Amino acid sequence: MNAIDKRPYELFQRKDSPNWWMRFSIIGHGQKRIGLKTPDFELARALAEREYQRAVWSAEAGVLQGKTSFSKLAQQYLDRLDRLRATDPKHDTKYFHDKGIIDRYLVPYFGKKTITSITHAKVQEYLKWRRQYWTTGPGKDEYAIKYERDGKQFSRPVQHIEPALSTLRREAVTLRNVFKQAVTLGYIKAADIPAPELATAPRNKRPSFTDAEMATLLTEAMSRIAFVGKPDEPQRMVDAKTRFERLMLWGFIQVAVHTGMRPTELHNLSWANVEGLDVARKTAIKEARIRIVAYGKGKSPQRLVPNVEALGAFVALWDAFKTQFGRAPEPTDAVFTNIDGGRAQSYKKSLNNLLEATGLKTNAFGRPRSAYSFRHTYATNQLRKGTDIYTLAINMRTSVKMIEMYYSDVVPDDVAQRLEGGF
Repeated sequence: MNAIDKRPYELFQRKDSPNWWMRFSIIGHGQKRIGLKTPDFELARALAEREYQRAVWSAEAGVLQGKTSFSKLAQQYLDRLDRLRATDPKHDTKYFHDKGIIDRYLVPYFGKKTITSITHAKVQEYLKWRRQYWTTGPGKDEYAIKYERDGKQFSRPVQHIEPALSTLRREAVTLRNVFKQAVTLGYIKAADIPAPELATAPRNKRPSFTDAEMATLLTEAMSRIAFVGKPDEPQRMVDAKTRFERLMLWGFIQVAVHTGMRPTELHNLSWANVEGLDVARKTAIKEARIRIVAYGKGKSPQRLVPNVEALGAFVALWDAFKTQFGRAPEPTDAVFTNIDGGRAQSYKKSLNNLLEATGLKTNAFGRPRSAYSFRHTYATNQLRKGTDIYTLAINMRTSVKMIEMYYSDVVPDDVAQRLEGGF
C-alpha cells in the first residue's frame, strides 16, 4: 500500500488495483474504509474530502452507517431483557417470547447485516420469507420445535402453515424493539425505523350466545350438577367432587355472562373483590347492589358494575363454599375453587364437555365458542339494551375502538324497527 499525507483521513492504493481508497476513524464508530473508484489522485482527494465530511455529519446526526450488525444489536436487546427479568419475573414471558423469534427468524435472516442497511424494502422481503418459512422455506422439513426453559429441554410439534396476521404483528413488535435498541445506542434515528406493511385482517363477529342458547346451556349445566348420563341412558348421581366442580362451572358461566369479565379476571377473583356482598345478602333483591374489582389484563385493578342477575350466582357460590369447607369464605379465598380449596386455574375441559353436550360448541358460522364467548354475549346484550359504547367500554375495561370493531353490527330492536320503517 502507498499511504498519502496526514489529513483526518488517509488515501491509499491497494496492490491489486490502481484505484484510490480512503480510511478514517470516528469516535464511537470505529474505522471506515471507502473505495473512491478512481485512479486520479486529485479527483480521489476531492471525493475523499466529501466522503469524510458526509461521515462526520452523519455521525453527529446519529445516522452514520456503522459495522454494528443486526445480530449484535439483537443480542444486546436480549441481554437487557435478561437483566430486567433477573429483578422482575414479569419480564420472563417477554424474554422467552422475543428470544424465540430472534433466534429462529430474525437473526437467521438479517444476521450480520448492518442495522442501517436494513431498509423498508428489506423488511418487506423478510415478511415474504417469514410467511413461507414453514411451508416452502427453511422449516418445511422440520417436525418439532425444541426449546429450553429453566435448564429443561422441551419440544412442540410444527404446523406447516403460513403464520396468522396476529402472529406476524407480534413478531413485528419484536423486530421493532431491536431497532429501538439501535436508536438508544445512537446508530439510527427513531424516524428511520422501517415499518412492515401488514394488511388489515377482516373483522369477524365474535362468537356469542343467543338468549335461547344461554337458557339451554344453563339448564344443562344445572342438571349436570346432580346427575350424569346421556339422555338415552339411566341417570345416576354424581360424586361429591364432580358435583362441586360442576356447581363452580355453573357459577362461572353465570358470573361471566352477567359481568363481561375476561376468563383471567374471573380466575383471579377473590371474595374481597366482590364489594358489598355482605350487605346485599341481607337486602331485598330489587335493592341489592354489588361492585366487582377486576384483576387481570393490565397492571392496576378496575371496578365494574355487574348486572343485577350476577348477585344470585355469587350468593350460590358463597353458600357452596361454606357447605363444602364448613366455614364462610375468607376475603383472600378464591371465588372459583377446586375441591381442595385451591384457586381453580381453568374450566376449559369441563366447559367444552358442556358445550358438546348441548350442541353449542360452535356458532352458526362454525366458529368455536370458549369462555370468552360469555364476555362477547355480555357486550352484545348490553348494546341491545341501549347501553352507549363509551359507558360499556369503561365497564369492560377495553377501548371504544374495540367495541366498535367487533360489535358494530349489534343494533337494538327498537332502532331496527325505525330503520326498517313500515307500510
